[in-house]
Amino acid sequence: MDKRKNRVQPIRLSPKFFPLDIHKSMFINDLMISIPQYYAQSWEKTVLESHNSNNKSWQIDITYESPRELGKVKNKFTGNLSLFFATGRSQTSSYRLKWDNEFAIQLAKDYPKSFVRALEFHIGDEHYKNLKYTEFDIGGFKEQLQVKIKWNDDKPVVTIKEFFRVKEESQGFPKVFNELSSYLIADYLLSSEDEILRRIQVSDWKLRENISKEVNENNIYILLNRELKEVYFGETKKSLSQRYPQTQKHHSFDEWTEYCIIQLPPDTSEHTRLLVERILIAAGSKLFPNILYIDKPVLDIQNGLILKNRKK
Repeated sequence: MDKRKNRVQPIRLSPKFFPLDIHKSMFINDLMISIPQYYAQSWEKTVLESHNSNNKSWQIDITYESPRELGKVKNKFTGNLSLFFATGRSQTSSYRLKWDNEFAIQLAKDYPKSFVRALEFHIGDEHYKNLKYTEFDIGGFKEQLQVKIKWNDDKPVVTIKEFFRVKEESQGFPKVFNELSSYLIADYLLSSEDEILRRIQVSDWKLRENISKEVNENNIYILLNRELKEVYFGETKKSLSQRYPQTQKHHSFDEWTEYCIIQLPPDTSEHTRLLVERILIAAGSKLFPNILYIDKPVLDIQNGLILKNRKK
């Protein structure tokens, strides 16, 4: 605190750190940032020369310090620093730092305004493209971290901490709250586990073209083609946008035109999620024509659906 002026001094960029604008890819899908070329160029020549096709990926611990207003608490998270040999790009412009979902959740808790803005930009993708907006045109603010990567014996040591964090300004993100359940917001933003909503969330039927907007993870899903009267039950730990990118064909039911998502509580284990999927498939096989069982189902093609699952 500056006692003479009764104001808090701004946080300054620490030596050997680079500033990082907090953006969508840090929370959604990629969970990754690019290392600025100028920063990679500052590394020792011997370090850069030691990196090649046989030495291009490093498992790391990220030392993270929470914002000043939240006590500057330090925690460690796992991550990976990689060098991608992309055609037309120099070595120093090809380093990427990636982390797991646990760190993304921590960032969302510590920088909720940037997290919600990222969701708004992701869900309103077409809307903001038409407006020719960037992510930072939404909300009127930009939060930043500062990052340091130090090389010790060919192993990167990564430190991430606050550079600038918005205080109590109020921001509105209408598309997020229209599209996402309160369950997802609670899962990412509430600090107390007792406050997390534990109910199952079931979406409406949506057209296939909307799948790129789905960011919820840990799901049971149903794929449907009403015209062909065909249905498919599945499960995924990933979000549905990651499980089925729009350019990817489905392995056994590429004719699906609609989908519905049943999002499970965040602590649902993989074993439980697989069990729920198999129960749905087994129940579906008793109702609809299928190739899984020889028993005659209750409904036929005239008054029911065809189950497209190929595995029990």
